[in-house]
Amino acid sequence: MKISLAHLTPLVVLMVSGCASSKIDNLDAFQKVPMQQSANMPSKAALISSKSRVIIFALDDKKWSGAGDDVANKVIKELNTTNNVVIVDRTLAAQLGQEIQLAETKGRTGYKGQDVADFAITGKITDGAAEIRYTASSSYKDKEGKIHVTPARCTTSGSAAFSLKIVQLPSLNIIKTIDIDGTASSTQDADSGWGRSNCVSLDHAAANGIVSAAMNNAVRKARVELKNQFAPSGYVTERRRFEKTNIFKTTLGAPDGAIQGLTVGVIRFSTEQNPLTGEKNTEQNSVAEGLISDQIGSNFSFVIIADTEKADKILLGDKVQVKYD
Repeated sequence: MKISLAHLTPLVVLMVSGCASSKIDNLDAFQKVPMQQSANMPSKAALISSKSRVIIFALDDKKWSGAGDDVANKVIKELNTTNNVVIVDRTLAAQLGQEIQLAETKGRTGYKGQDVADFAITGKITDGAAEIRYTASSSYKDKEGKIHVTPARCTTSGSAAFSLKIVQLPSLNIIKTIDIDGTASSTQDADSGWGRSNCVSLDHAAANGIVSAAMNNAVRKARVELKNQFAPSGYVTERRRFEKTNIFKTTLGAPDGAIQGLTVGVIRFSTEQNPLTGEKNTEQNSVAEGLISDQIGSNFSFVIIADTEKADKILLGDKVQVKYD
């Protein structure tokens, strides 16, 4: 956010300082601005809802045995960093896993079992491979006549790919699919006494290790999509303004994951009815982006919206969600 110092009093300079600043020094200087309500106001349950409960099932790993559990555990580790999910023990919902498989193969919808989670993550390993390759030593002479030698080496490489499906419960609707791949490699000098024979075969432990590293790199590539799907969120409850600076109070508090300086997106939900089928579909649209300020409490935070034109479009009840990149 840019502020012209030539036209501001010292008080205003203290209120929001610096380009794209997330600091508000004088909150009382901002006056409340009336807001129109969103057509899709959040329910009371949504306003007081706890963290999303997520079950992460081991992926089908016919392509590489053991990789299904490995990837599931890596996904759990990533989601735990969002501070916005509760990971549910998958052993508590064996029936749910079966129901999801039936829904995918037979088109069944709706889960009527135990209410143990809000979302489930399933998927399958689509690729897994490991190899070891020998590269002979080489040398060259530079312009000064000095000889440079590259020793023989063994390169271990692995590749991996998987598909994740995020399933909403209890509807069993797939709300997001993530297809991702990754690679990993490790190079060591080949023993000059043995040469190529050191790179002939790759033992089971080494193969699993390099494929696991490739899986880890793939999960890291998918982390933004995963974390944004379950990012901390709240709702707009109030607008305040001083001069051209707009701030919005939200229900996203510190325990929910509000941290000063995080980028948030303001999202609005709209419901449209298919004129042919009569089915209603809910879509989410981006309204604006802003920064969480230093004004954060246990059940609120103030967000700074730098773009005045977009700030004018924000409605009471719009959703605010942290954006990872």
